[in-house]
Amino acid sequence: MSIGKRIKECRVALHVTAIEMAKDMNIPVRTIGSYERNEAQPGAKFLAKLVERYQINVNWLLSGKGNMFTARKTEMDINYLADLQERLNLTKDEIEGLIDLLDSDASRDMVLKFIEIKKGNKEALETLICNLQGIKAIYG
Repeated sequence: MSIGKRIKECRVALHVTAIEMAKDMNIPVRTIGSYERNEAQPGAKFLAKLVERYQINVNWLLSGKGNMFTARKTEMDINYLADLQERLNLTKDEIEGLIDLLDSDASRDMVLKFIEIKKGNKEALETLICNLQGIKAIYG
């Protein structure tokens, strides 16, 4: 996928129109369109501002690898975390630890495996066991 398509993909994921993004970035809307259609290549200044303004993972933006966003603390996320903190009687530090855990690709994959196991996916269980055995071998 091209950088233009990734710019459009993150704009759509953020529910931001090209007009709104252009206004936020202080550039003409036609420039956003030309980037998204790969008619022009965005410069470093634009990319840096895009990454900062929308918390986009620069690695994902440039290569397509990793998560699209570096931070996903939307209002819904904050409300969900507050509810989770209350229901599980977690401290603020424990919630921050949970966020850090889920921000890690490897940890998030393991949590997703647990969810699949709970749904009855036996293949996910085998994969998780292998992953845990690998961790035990590395860390003792």
